[in-house]
Amino acid sequence: MVSNELKMRVAQNCSGYRSRNVSFMSSMTELAESCNNCANFVRGKCVKNLFDEVREQIREN
Repeated sequence: MVSNELKMRVAQNCSGYRSRNVSFMSSMTELAESCNNCANFVRGKCVKNLFDEVREQIREN
């Protein structure tokens, strides 16, 4: 299982990140860039197949 911290770091560095919530957001968890809040993250998987690539870039830096 992928940690929430890693999902946040990946989302912050992902060129394909697109917020699922474009309207007013009522809490900080809804505001945070995270894979969980990305429109391209469906059923726990990145549909653009960017997660592993971005995670490896983060790991190398």
